[in-house]
Amino acid sequence: MAKVQAQITGGQIKSVEASTVREVKDQLGVPTYTAQVNGEPAEDSQGLNDYEFVSLTEAVKGGR
Repeated sequence: MAKVQAQITGGQIKSVEASTVREVKDQLGVPTYTAQVNGEPAEDSQGLNDYEFVSLTEAVKGGR
């Protein structure tokens, strides 16, 4: 488990322990949100290291 900082856009930064991006999403209750790790797009299966920053934003559907 890595100790990371996570933030849902517009919310407070929280410290969480997680091995993957999916675990962060599950802990924060936002399984469908899009993630970035240290400013780079991230997949749910991406592993995490201590002190990384995970930002989560609501997924936006494209189209008209």
